[in-house]
Amino acid sequence: MRAAGRHSALLAAGIMLVTGGASRAAEPGAIAAIVVEPTDDGVRMTGRAVALSVLSVDAKMTIERSGSGGRTSTSQGGRFTLEKGESADVATVGLSMAAGDALSVELVLSVDGRTIARSVVETAP
Repeated sequence: MRAAGRHSALLAAGIMLVTGGASRAAEPGAIAAIVVEPTDDGVRMTGRAVALSVLSVDAKMTIERSGSGGRTSTSQGGRFTLEKGESADVATVGLSMAAGDALSVELVLSVDGRTIARSVVETAP
C-alpha cells in the first residue's frame, strides 16, 4: 500500500505540473532571419519575421557597411501582425559591396519592448 500511495502522490504532482504549465499565457514566438542575395554590384538583404504564434511584432533591421568607399549606416522596419505560421519581409536593402568591405546586419524582433528574436550577419573587415 505504501508504494501505491507514493505512486499516487507522484501522479498527482505530475498532473499539477502539467496543468500549471498549460494554464500560463503562451509566450509570443518568432524567428528572425536575414536572407542575403548577390546582385550585380553588391548584395540585397531581406529581414524576415516568421511567427510561431499569433503576434504583433516590432521589427528593426540595422545595417552598417564600411570600406574603401566610405561608411554607410541605415535602419528599416515597422510593426507587423502575423498569424501562427505566417512570415513577412520586414525590410529589404541593397548595398554596393567590394572585396575588403566590412558588413554588419542585425534584425531584432520585439513585443512590448522585449526582444523575442534576433539574427545577425557579419563579415570580417
